[in-house]
Amino acid sequence: MRKKRIAAVLAFCTVLAGCGTYTQEGGESSAAASSSASEGAGSSEIDEFTFIATEPTSLNMVTSQTDLDNFAFYLTQEMLFRPYQGVYQNEVCDSYEVSDDHLTYTYHLKETNWPDGTPITASDFAYYLLAQLDPANGSGNASDLIERYGFVNAAAFNNGECTADDVGIKALDDLTLQLTLESPKAEFEGNNIKVYPLSKSFFESQGQAYGGTLENYESSGPYLLTDWTIGSSLTYEKNENWLCSDEQFPAKKVIQISSSDSNTSVAMFENNEAQAMYKVDINYVDELKDYLIYTSGSALRCVQLNTTGQGDAAKAALLSSKNFRLALSYALNRTAINQAVDKSVNPTSSFFNPPVPGNQEDSLFCEDYPMKNEVPVDGDAEQAVKYLNAALEELGYSSVDDLPTLTYLTFDNDNYRTMAETITDQWGQVLGLKNIEINLQPVPNAIQLMCTLQYDIYYTSLGTGSSPFDFLAYWITDGSANNPAGAGNIFSNEEYDSLVREGSQEFDRTKRMELYAQAAQIMTDELPLIPVNTVGSYYAVSHEYSNFILSNIDDAIEINYLKKN
Repeated sequence: MRKKRIAAVLAFCTVLAGCGTYTQEGGESSAAASSSASEGAGSSEIDEFTFIATEPTSLNMVTSQTDLDNFAFYLTQEMLFRPYQGVYQNEVCDSYEVSDDHLTYTYHLKETNWPDGTPITASDFAYYLLAQLDPANGSGNASDLIERYGFVNAAAFNNGECTADDVGIKALDDLTLQLTLESPKAEFEGNNIKVYPLSKSFFESQGQAYGGTLENYESSGPYLLTDWTIGSSLTYEKNENWLCSDEQFPAKKVIQISSSDSNTSVAMFENNEAQAMYKVDINYVDELKDYLIYTSGSALRCVQLNTTGQGDAAKAALLSSKNFRLALSYALNRTAINQAVDKSVNPTSSFFNPPVPGNQEDSLFCEDYPMKNEVPVDGDAEQAVKYLNAALEELGYSSVDDLPTLTYLTFDNDNYRTMAETITDQWGQVLGLKNIEINLQPVPNAIQLMCTLQYDIYYTSLGTGSSPFDFLAYWITDGSANNPAGAGNIFSNEEYDSLVREGSQEFDRTKRMELYAQAAQIMTDELPLIPVNTVGSYYAVSHEYSNFILSNIDDAIEINYLKKN
């Protein structure tokens, strides 16, 4: 639900006349997208298209927090505004108005239907937002909605202090949705919000099973999910009744093969069993170089430390020690790590990297506001040992051999396993640490364990968005990354929280960035997690097709204008 932008866009002409133009306060504007989309628009239908990607962890739209799930939502759900290459285009929203005080946003919707012909109404879009705020559903997304948009009484409802009827998310009638904020939000422009329809009756009828299987999921968008063989594949068939079906998503059937094994994925792609492949392992870049597309990073990978210690006082004290966290960070030679593991990523010790903008859309936050006391990218072994010795002294340990055993949780695939081995090896060589055990888990299991704080160290990837606020908001008290499932915060700082919130309400861009910079400095000093690299990735596409886009900024596989060459 982050605001996203791309630097250069071209306007559509007739392609999006029905689905991409929008009206705000009486004016009309054409939706923007890349020239590749317009080149692909109007191409003949494609009978079947197959791509390889990691399987979704869940199709529960209320609780999901991963891009793997978002791929499926993007294909199977209507949206008020559909992002495409970073630009939000009107879809179900026909027009909207913003009040002069930036507190009330009123959306006028087009008439659309569920697959069974039942009308989709403003109440369905409202319920999607309200379900995430409902404390009974335990959604980690609630904090994002509260902080990014600040709907009236959203926090009170999430805390059980009022009912859904008191929240500033209202269906005024079947085709009018109104969002009311408690205070103006400088980052919210009215259309930069992801909202799907969610039937209250269907959601409540499924209970805890919602989104777990094909039968427990309801489609409304470009495709209908018609088969989900868990561990094998998902099949999407074109929804001819979707309001933009004539202009977008030309493939009649799309098959997503679930695979996290690089050898298997590459073999299938080379045998033309799949026409595209999500995130090619760095070891196969040379082999597939003629098919590769590189997408620049909009995510930061970090070593995340669980300061709760999983209820173990000794581990909590160790991971809460600023000196110990600094020792771990200074011990890492990030350039050497990336050369050994993944050359497609860029080493960094900073929380804010290009392309996050600063005082101007074309300036960089990291250049406008360089942080003090950042750890060197290539580390400093001597300084790391000093910090470790300080940590041992403050905690009363005579040797690293006395430290409690820590578990390093990560995904069970080649890249993440090698990254874990390389990082822990550097900690062993520089600091003499032998107390860290690697716990490899399938992606869905690892994410679930992370969300419930069943780890000590976790290698995480977080979207950095198009504003410093996007990353900073994750780490306020009860933020979506800080406390994803209500199990506890791993970082808490009242001054930090205040600065982030004050910045989000400041409409003067320079003043807003100055407040964000102060918050960023606190994060840099306290180091609740350790930056390692910014993520770029390779994906492969058959020469038979164009306009297959893996979008890190939209968390989507965008085949809106897929074209067979």
